[in-house]
Amino acid sequence: MRRKRKGSEILCLEEGILESTNRDSPSSLSNLKGHYSLEDYARLKKRCKEDDVGDNTIGSCKSRLVGIAATAPPCGTSSLVSPGRGLKRKIGCIDVATQMGRKNKIEDDYDKGATIGKGKFGSVWLCRSRVTGVEFACKTLCKKEETVHHEVEIMQHLSGHPGVVMLKSVYEDSECFHLVMELCSGGRLIDQMVKEVQYSEHRAANIFKELMLVIKYCHEMGVVHRDIKPENILLTTSGKIKLADFGLAMRVANGQRLTGLAGSPGYVAPEVLLGNYCEKVDIWSAGVLLHALLTGSLPFQGGSLEEVFEAIRNVNLDFHTGIWESISKPARDLMERILSRDVATRITQQMKC
Repeated sequence: MRRKRKGSEILCLEEGILESTNRDSPSSLSNLKGHYSLEDYARLKKRCKEDDVGDNTIGSCKSRLVGIAATAPPCGTSSLVSPGRGLKRKIGCIDVATQMGRKNKIEDDYDKGATIGKGKFGSVWLCRSRVTGVEFACKTLCKKEETVHHEVEIMQHLSGHPGVVMLKSVYEDSECFHLVMELCSGGRLIDQMVKEVQYSEHRAANIFKELMLVIKYCHEMGVVHRDIKPENILLTTSGKIKLADFGLAMRVANGQRLTGLAGSPGYVAPEVLLGNYCEKVDIWSAGVLLHALLTGSLPFQGGSLEEVFEAIRNVNLDFHTGIWESISKPARDLMERILSRDVATRITQQMKC
């Protein structure tokens, strides 16, 4: 019998998180980037229900829900959720430099550079080793966010794979943890996608293959990422991909199920919306990304989150007309096998593409 693993409880929604999206963008690629996560939506919906019970004068919640853009969070923004049950380190497999609780000061070992990213829960900035002169990226997260422990443990567990951003060391002070990671000078995949709009099948296939190999590794290590999207894929100077941002990732054993609401609306699998899912949600999200690479747009869209969720649950995609007529049959067949709502028939990361 499969064990069901509870996902993560939702944090309180902060004031001011709901802002209008970039509706002035002329390109359909604006749909690839967005401002809100699934958790933000759930928090607002929960608050609206509480407000309706406690104050009959509040009438704006429905309109606020309808107006939310249904895509992914922006650069540096992760709608983090508190960690689930017992995440255990692999004994003997953790580099001393990445252990939390070390009292070394980061400024003793690294010179601080420019800020390259900023979000709700922290920032990312350049740093240079005082010993070797090598540049790294440092992600600073507030200690009050319990998920910092969770994210570090996941990165420790996955350490060593060339497709996962390497965690170099961890420092802490009275208020923050500082995660020193390899610097991916090629930037984020999403930024490249916005510039190039549509990729050739050959380039899209190479990116997809690399991503599936990383997902395969994560799943073999018992990790479900739960937020596969181009914002979380970094590029090296040679163009190789590196999977990043494990703030929503979960450790699972064979047969365990997940129930926590997590991910980004444009890329989320339909079973996540139903609240009962497994590691194949990462495959679905990778398929959404492949669709965006091949066509320059997301497969499921709408004017509100509810409309996008409805599309994810019910809209049947047509891979034989329009832009798909210029795409090869193997690619079209692959898309149909990935974006299958029947989880049992959805391809696995072990199948040849």
